[in-house]
Amino acid sequence: MCLALVLAAPAAAQEDKAIYDQARADYRWLMKHPKAQEVYQNWQSLADRFARVYTALPQGPLAPGSLLWMGRIHAEAWRRFKRETDLYQALDLFQRLCNHFPKSPLADDSQLMLAGLYEEAGQIQQAYLEYLKVTVNYPRGDMAARAKRRLDVLEKDLALKQRQGDKPAAPTGPAAKAQAAEAQTKQVQAAQDALSEVKDLRHWSTPSYTRVVISLDQAVPYNSALLKKDLDHNKPRRLYLDFKGARLPAGFKDTVSIGDGLLQAARAGQYTKDTVRLVLDIKRLVSYKVFTLDNPFRVVIDCFGEQPKAAAQAKQTKRERKVPRGRATEKPPEVGLAAALGLGIKRVVVDAGHGGKDEGARYRGLKEKELTLDIAKRVAAKLKKLLGCRVLLTRDRDKFLALEERTAFANTQNADAFVSIHVNAAANHRLRGVETYFLNLASDEEAMLLAARENATTTRSISDLQVILNDLMLNSKINESNRLARAVHGQLLKQMGQKTKVKDLKVKQAPFYVLIGARMPSVLVEVGFITNSQDHRLLSSAAYRDLLALGIAQGVLEYANQLKRASR
Repeated sequence: MCLALVLAAPAAAQEDKAIYDQARADYRWLMKHPKAQEVYQNWQSLADRFARVYTALPQGPLAPGSLLWMGRIHAEAWRRFKRETDLYQALDLFQRLCNHFPKSPLADDSQLMLAGLYEEAGQIQQAYLEYLKVTVNYPRGDMAARAKRRLDVLEKDLALKQRQGDKPAAPTGPAAKAQAAEAQTKQVQAAQDALSEVKDLRHWSTPSYTRVVISLDQAVPYNSALLKKDLDHNKPRRLYLDFKGARLPAGFKDTVSIGDGLLQAARAGQYTKDTVRLVLDIKRLVSYKVFTLDNPFRVVIDCFGEQPKAAAQAKQTKRERKVPRGRATEKPPEVGLAAALGLGIKRVVVDAGHGGKDEGARYRGLKEKELTLDIAKRVAAKLKKLLGCRVLLTRDRDKFLALEERTAFANTQNADAFVSIHVNAAANHRLRGVETYFLNLASDEEAMLLAARENATTTRSISDLQVILNDLMLNSKINESNRLARAVHGQLLKQMGQKTKVKDLKVKQAPFYVLIGARMPSVLVEVGFITNSQDHRLLSSAAYRDLLALGIAQGVLEYANQLKRASR
């Protein structure tokens, strides 16, 4: 997912180390297979994986190694494909390691590789200076002797060229000057192209909650900090994020007015030539969370004001034990947080998965985005009758919504429950059945694969994503989501059983992007496999989809009744 959250949990560090070690092993494998080396994506994928580790903890113990490996990968890619962006990225990464981690044991390695790359690129004088830095800055390092040998060679070459009058003459005449100016322009443009470009800046808000999302076309490391109110310069409290290796495009709307009670505005600016700074001007802020999503890379900032009954929430959260990773067979405690606080179900958000340009699964004339919208509308109608509550749809037509937009909508509407509806698909067309998920660490490899498909990402990214979940989720929300999932799943099986013999795939847990950051019990329902002939036939039937909708609505009703009984 990649990540700049400060993660103290040992599990997070172990996960990063596992990703790092596997990426190194894959690099060694790639270097032994010439045909695989001819595929540019193989190099890019490796670099992305080290980038994920680096962005997770830009000052962590794996950061210097990640920078070095990314530099090596881009350097190798440049040698094979001759793309200037790879050359400039490699030079930037080696330089970044030297600048930010001068005391790292890898700093002299990076400095030597930087010099060698300049030499390969034909920039001999610059290479000489970089080799010299190895001997001056790291005289006792194991790279010093190698640097001295290269300096001896380059000194002879430079001296020979000077004797032969091979020193490049300064451009003279209009044509020569134009040629030099063009070369310089290309160099500057290539350096700019290597930077990640900010694509958009969006927000959703209420008086007690705001979500701000900034999207970039490549993953970059970032850091965040809170600044105190500056009375001397009449500046409010500010939360800022610096994105290293990024740029704002020409004409970008750099200020978004918010004025919701928590934030005044969000401002983006080119802080340095390769750093974009995002500043959130604060009116009042109790806490905030920052996490990343992929495809495209975006950073999500959730800001929170005073929450109702926050003290009681915190006290109950400490008492509750979180559902562990596994097959999600363990039931949550009998009395959940919502019940303990005497809350009920007054507002439900129903999310029709996919939409617009994102069709979801598609097979033999059926499209997931159309099926989910039809079922969601039916669920909404039934919930209004059964519960008499307010029901909101994330989309009521064929419209594209980013995943982070869906939970932001539920949060801003102060929903008491969130239900996301999806249709499954599999390469094995014999697979069929219904399963219900809540947000947690993946219960098994199949859950990982499904989360990857619904998130439109890879299992590797899902593995990376799991390390941030402990910091993002309250134990209470996991337990309440577990209870909601069981109620919905049970009623689904009951209603579907009237029409067919149901394949029960159980309640499971997985890290779905669409559920991350939800401030209410949230579940994702997979109502069948579009790729299975029997499920395909059933899903084609409006009557069967009505049964599915009734099952989901009855499940939410059962959960609501549980809360009522527990609060008496």
